[in-house]
Amino acid sequence: MAFAESAGSSDSPPSPEAAPRPDRRSWAPLLAVCAGYFMVILDVTVINVAVPVIGRELSASLTGIQWITDGYTLVFAGFLLTGGALGDRIGNRRIFCAGVAVFTLSSAACALAPSSPFLVVARLVEGLGAALIVPGSLALLQQAYPAPAARTRAFGLWGAMAGIAASAGPLLGGLLVSTVGWRWVFLINLPVGVACLALTLRHVARSPRCAASTPDWPAQCAVVAAVALLTAALNEAGRRGWSDPVVLAGVGLAVPAAAAFAARERLARSPALPPRLLHSRALSGGAAIGLLFNFGFYGMVFTCL
Repeated sequence: MAFAESAGSSDSPPSPEAAPRPDRRSWAPLLAVCAGYFMVILDVTVINVAVPVIGRELSASLTGIQWITDGYTLVFAGFLLTGGALGDRIGNRRIFCAGVAVFTLSSAACALAPSSPFLVVARLVEGLGAALIVPGSLALLQQAYPAPAARTRAFGLWGAMAGIAASAGPLLGGLLVSTVGWRWVFLINLPVGVACLALTLRHVARSPRCAASTPDWPAQCAVVAAVALLTAALNEAGRRGWSDPVVLAGVGLAVPAAAAFAARERLARSPALPPRLLHSRALSGGAAIGLLFNFGFYGMVFTCL
């Protein structure tokens, strides 16, 4: 599958000898972006196989194990909009590289974690790196492959990385835990992150910066608060019970935070999530299906393990 576009045209169909050959360099941006995205999705599932061993070795409680797994996705989901907004303002390649660097360094910290609280904090930072990688990766693909056909192929392969990484995570995690130990679940990210960073800096062009695009910080704070409060309440409900004041407070505060985000988006000049997008049946339907799928899939993985 080549992403190089042929130049020129002819009235007669080109002969096989005249057909353009694939340019290997055209694969480099796709490989760099997919490597970063692969790490992000792999770390969602690879940890689930290792948490029983991690819990025993670090003396983590059930709630601690939940935060080791869910803390990553909490920060990842909460700061996705922020990562996209920063990419528009500062440059998507710069934000993508920063995300890869943060993700790689925090993976090393996870591997060296001496205690459960240290590991939870490192996982939170790892989620921040993931939130910078994903929006930047999509923007870099759009920039690297402007032709519609090439862009469609690139986006298709980028999306396929999610399925490959999610399904490979439990298998790879089980293999690493049973052979070299649970710390290698995180150490494996180091060579991938270094290679991804080198490929990006060498083969991905610098992204334009839009200084006029200012992140809507009130909206960003509201969505982060809503996601964090709701996830924290769900985590604590398993240990404290749904009638516990802490759980009820988390849910009760998440609702007004979400309402504040929705109200801010209607008033902002440059909303982080334009309300008109939610009127699209294709977008809202796809988002609902994705929510149900991920809710069932990741909940099943945690319960089975």
